[in-house]
Amino acid sequence: MTVPPVLTDGVVTLRGHLVADAPGMLEVHRDPVAHRWTTLSPLFGSGEAREWVDLTEQRWAEGRQFAWAVEAEHDGRPRYAGSIDLRRDPVPSVGYLLAPWARGRGFASRALRLAADWGFDVAGFAALHWDCRAGHVASWRVAHACGFRFEGVRTLALPAEGGLVDAWTAVLLPGTPIADRPPATTWWPHPVLDGDGVRLRPPTEADLARHVEACNDPVARWWSATLPVPYTDDDARRWLRDHPLERSLGAGVGWVIADPDDDRYLGTLSVFGTDRPYSPTGGEVGYRAHPDARGRGAVSAAVRRVVRHAFTPVADGGMGRHRLQLGAAVDNTASRRVAERAGFRLWGRPRADGVHGTENEIVDDGVWYDLLATDPVPPPTGTVGGAP
Repeated sequence: MTVPPVLTDGVVTLRGHLVADAPGMLEVHRDPVAHRWTTLSPLFGSGEAREWVDLTEQRWAEGRQFAWAVEAEHDGRPRYAGSIDLRRDPVPSVGYLLAPWARGRGFASRALRLAADWGFDVAGFAALHWDCRAGHVASWRVAHACGFRFEGVRTLALPAEGGLVDAWTAVLLPGTPIADRPPATTWWPHPVLDGDGVRLRPPTEADLARHVEACNDPVARWWSATLPVPYTDDDARRWLRDHPLERSLGAGVGWVIADPDDDRYLGTLSVFGTDRPYSPTGGEVGYRAHPDARGRGAVSAAVRRVVRHAFTPVADGGMGRHRLQLGAAVDNTASRRVAERAGFRLWGRPRADGVHGTENEIVDDGVWYDLLATDPVPPPTGTVGGAP
């Protein structure tokens, strides 16, 4: 096939690139968001746009790369909205990019469904691989909506200005029409939760310094075998980067425990393990306090608030869990006190259950608590705010 077929779902249309698309292409190449996540050159001009149109026609004729312009209505008339292309080499893959005006309107996922169906049904693609720079949530949201299955993080796998960066990767296989496929995983919402004297919100860059302090605190390191030592600024940036990824995979939701008065980071709390097939409506709770937040009751209050959210049905904006569990070292009195104040019940003490200590050299018993959605939750106790 030498001429791109026109594909449409009535909202977006995929067609061959035209020289008349040059102004729209220049808009994309000059967009700061595109520069952050791609290797597009800001020096791309009208001459390069004409060369790109010629190149897409040549590659269609060679059967190497199938690129379409994405067109959608804007102010009552069709307008260039971006590009999408399927590539045969070196592996069958897809890429897409929208103009700033076209983002957030569902155009990319519509274009991807049209192109993917054509790639499987007409071009005979055995698979479609997708990747992006790790952290590019908007691009992953498009692939996720179209049923791509996440395959992992590849370290230093994509070129970027100044070197290589990590990549998120996913794959889509032939089967039923893409429009009929649900996402492969639940993408948990991330609401701000207020109540019990605390605020639980998504993490931000403003939290990174205090998060590093919390994770390097000797008490935290003593009880947390999984923390890198030392915990660096790069570790914190990866923590921030991967929060939306965990939610998109249905694995869990993490919050920052914030002071309701000044929004200061007090610690972290997460509900995780929500993707475990043997307990599809279960989950686990974990938490950590910044040193200057200990003894204020903030973590206990935050756990109670998150428990209510986790047990709220999905239809009502919650996580629809029926059971939550929580584990700690047998001698971690502070963590156990938080669990008990939030209503968790001790159910077991497995022997030699884990390690802790400065070098993780202490093998100790563990304690495990659980809480059912049908269990009564105790009223708030202790204080929140004020001096530790």
